[in-house]
Amino acid sequence: MKLTFGNIQFKVAVAYLTICFVTMPISYFFCVDKTKYANTQTAQIALNDPGTKVCMYKNIVRDNLDQSQLNKYIFGSEEVYYFTKNAPDSTVQNVCRTYLFGTDKYGRDVYSRIVIAMRYTLLVALFSVIFALLIGLILGACAGYFGGKMDQLINVMINIFWSIPTILLAFAVLFTFGRNMVSIFIAIALTMWSDIARLVRAQVLYYKQMNFVQSGIALGFSHFRILFSHIVPNIMNPVWISCASNFALAVLLESGLSFMGLGLPAPIPTLGNILQEQYPYAIAGKPLLAIIPSIVVVLLILSFQIIINHFRDKWDVRLQS
Repeated sequence: MKLTFGNIQFKVAVAYLTICFVTMPISYFFCVDKTKYANTQTAQIALNDPGTKVCMYKNIVRDNLDQSQLNKYIFGSEEVYYFTKNAPDSTVQNVCRTYLFGTDKYGRDVYSRIVIAMRYTLLVALFSVIFALLIGLILGACAGYFGGKMDQLINVMINIFWSIPTILLAFAVLFTFGRNMVSIFIAIALTMWSDIARLVRAQVLYYKQMNFVQSGIALGFSHFRILFSHIVPNIMNPVWISCASNFALAVLLESGLSFMGLGLPAPIPTLGNILQEQYPYAIAGKPLLAIIPSIVVVLLILSFQIIINHFRDKWDVRLQS
């Protein structure tokens, strides 16, 4: 295969997303701070620049020796400790750490929190896309296949959700059900399902005139079988492209909601609330503390878009010819 700029972009994007998804289940294995949510606070080292190496004394408050290593890598260590610059006695352990992305205002390791935040941001985006796909696929397929009053009713629902501003709809859901993972992915999904429903409806309207569908009706197949066993499998290629695009949009929406303080509650880290905590330092003499989380979010969204464009171009017959 000829090596082009587009191919290099695609490979880099795939590699970046692969790293993000592979590390997601065992995020704590790759963290410097392996405690739950990487929430060890050390005020003495707050706002250290990226790459700073610090040696301090580790004072263990609680250490759960019964917790397995696998459990630590998946859910985080239950150990509780704090750092001090002066050793209270000779038994205290001296620990040196390099903070790759620096520390935040509470002295927490930004690198570790970004690794953990990637897990929660991707989980919210994944569940949002799945929920939006289910709603859009079912309603869009029923609207296109049955037509009539059902089509009119579903179109009214699509237009209502289409006309409500995204942030306003998310606010309504979050204020009603509270700030938790379920309400956040429902809020994001409700802003995306109408696009999928429109696409599915248009595809079903086209395919239901095909001979294989008319043959199924003549043979007495049920509407459910014709719709979901024969029509839907034939329309999934553009739907998958739309879902991939929605995944990038879900990451952006989650980051935006967290940035405004409507994401998962503290101390759970997400890319959005890390951005919200770090952005003031862009004009406070420590720009790298704000730029690094921004780059992580931008690369995540950009990688999805590059992969989407690659497959869209690959499956477009007109471009191939």
